[in-house]
Amino acid sequence: MAYKIVVGYDGSDGAKAALDEAVRLAKALSGKVLVTYAFGGPKQYSGAPLTPRKTLQEMGAMVLEDALEGLEQSGVAAEPILVDDNPYQGLMSVADQHDAMMIVVGTHGESLISAVLLGSTAYRLVHTSLKPVLVVPSRKTKETAE
Repeated sequence: MAYKIVVGYDGSDGAKAALDEAVRLAKALSGKVLVTYAFGGPKQYSGAPLTPRKTLQEMGAMVLEDALEGLEQSGVAAEPILVDDNPYQGLMSVADQHDAMMIVVGTHGESLISAVLLGSTAYRLVHTSLKPVLVVPSRKTKETAE
């Protein structure tokens, strides 16, 4: 059985660092990376469908396509997954549905207060997921720390 690693991916620096780490782990474990973009939020507002939803879905498909093009030379099996849900719920449900061994997400280096107030996906996953969660700092965060 191949190990499956869910990685939250939105094209940001944090997501790119998370994808790099997920690929490294998948190589070591002969696993598969499930590159996941969650684009949802509230499905309706005052009874009317939100118009940007289709745009977010299209943007997510392009972001995933770019990620997969970058993975072609890695030799790691990868599957793009587009989820119509908020990032936290989307990553949790993909991990459960695919019986993933872990979830890998990037972080932008926000403070604990902003993570709690603004609802950091990484913060919520670390504190509520039943699956192991690996939080990878963005390259910019690493450079600032050095």
